[in-house]
Amino acid sequence: MMPLARTTLAIISCWFVAAVLPAADGGPQPDFSLVPGVVIDHRPASSGLYIGSPTIAELPDGAYAAAHDFFGPKSVEHQSAITAVFRSEDRGATWKQVSQIDGAFWSNLFVHRGQLYLMGVNRHHGWIVIRRSDDGGRTWTVPEDAESGLLTDTGQFHTAPVPMVIHHGRLWRGFEDAGGGLVWGSRYRAMMLSAPVDADLLRRESWTFSNHIARDPQWMDGRFLGWLEGNAVAAPDGRMVNVLRMHYGGQGGKAAIVRISDDGATATFDPQTGVIDFPGGAKKFTIRFDPESKAYWSLVNPVMPVSRLQQRNAGSIRNTLALMRSSDLRQWEMRCILLHHPDVAKHGFQYPDWQFDGNDLIAAIRTAYDDGLGGAHNAHDANFLTFHRFRNFRELTMADSVVDPQSLEVPTAKFDTGAMLVEGRGFTLETLDNEAKAFGNRNYVWREVPESLRGWRYTQTSGGELAEIAVTAKVDTTLQIATAASRRGIDTRGWEPVEQLVFHYTDAGRTPMQALRRSFKAGDRVEVPQGNWTGGILLIPPEPAD
Repeated sequence: MMPLARTTLAIISCWFVAAVLPAADGGPQPDFSLVPGVVIDHRPASSGLYIGSPTIAELPDGAYAAAHDFFGPKSVEHQSAITAVFRSEDRGATWKQVSQIDGAFWSNLFVHRGQLYLMGVNRHHGWIVIRRSDDGGRTWTVPEDAESGLLTDTGQFHTAPVPMVIHHGRLWRGFEDAGGGLVWGSRYRAMMLSAPVDADLLRRESWTFSNHIARDPQWMDGRFLGWLEGNAVAAPDGRMVNVLRMHYGGQGGKAAIVRISDDGATATFDPQTGVIDFPGGAKKFTIRFDPESKAYWSLVNPVMPVSRLQQRNAGSIRNTLALMRSSDLRQWEMRCILLHHPDVAKHGFQYPDWQFDGNDLIAAIRTAYDDGLGGAHNAHDANFLTFHRFRNFRELTMADSVVDPQSLEVPTAKFDTGAMLVEGRGFTLETLDNEAKAFGNRNYVWREVPESLRGWRYTQTSGGELAEIAVTAKVDTTLQIATAASRRGIDTRGWEPVEQLVFHYTDAGRTPMQALRRSFKAGDRVEVPQGNWTGGILLIPPEPAD
């Protein structure tokens, strides 16, 4: 926590250069004193405008350009979205807005052949557009037709500020076709756009569109809910691939690799080999290859163990930003925790777009943080765009983290009941009976517990928090669990209801709990299913008397 922590504090001290002026009416005053990084832009939650799609580029003259769009109830994201563009002439210490673009959303900045481009869509699920600036972001071309940057004029598309990569003489960029229905996630179909490096990028005919691949609901035993925000990356074997954010039930931690043909026309996916473990994979990430270290790097929002207990949906947990490294694009190592806040509800460091800058990484981040005005609407609906410089990134280790990594762990519980070994986090063993406290974080008690279950032990969890409970059978046995009788949001396939074993706890709805059972052989290991508010609790019978 040493070098990085000192660097971060030095950056924080510069916040005031971009601060909002005090309110003229004598109302609450903004306070950015705790915001990590340099504030590029701010919108209070009360404005109904939230900051999205951060992107950053280094210009040929040494200046930096950054941009973001606006979403939220007071935005025009569904009509013709607005993107604000900023410049820094002093390597990120101060920033000034230089333009505002009408009709740009989910867009990335990139420099090609000395010119600055912005590529995305024109509105929420709009058409694909690209613009060029010949003066460092101050003025922009207008995509009016197929010759001036309007790359589609039918259909619906989705994207984010994802990498633009040069490989085998072509520019490559991931997109999603959004024509697969109306449901977020499942509607997105992975695809890739590419163009020759010497082509006029504003001309539609310069671009090759691959086929698009729809998510198959049968992949990953039905737990694959969608993919989006794909990264164009040159794989170690020289092939172009599209590495996508992946929604995998409530678990997170996965990414998908789609292979692209050399001519850019064909995308293919093998669900058996194309899914990798990727901490933070349920949120947007950017992957880039560093020739100096011969490694791939990424900034991600991993779900740290202590945060995992606070929310069910991994995609909602964005309170930690970590640096990741891989030598082969498939095995990833967490190198350092760069930013962290203990609260997951209203704090987030998300959608990081970043670039190599010598020995440093520079990043623009969509940040939800305290602002003296009530903070962000929530962690997702960010109120800041912030700039960060992470110095000597190749040398960073977990010891340089801004928080002690051990403080983000949750102690592992381990109980030997005789017939089984129970291990995990986020639970204790208590005795099941009428009037016994049902959950560790509520005053609800159990009622109408069947006589046959009274005196059994059970894994008491905190309601609404995701526990981890694994059971290893030491002898052939039948395990019993209990969960909300509706079983909505929890995967209990393979478990058989025990109809006579129903009880409830004393919330307003007197929510019934249903016991389920499943037979196991000695040595079998099973994860007790979680996923709904009650989770799954393990029911442990008394040990037989000697």
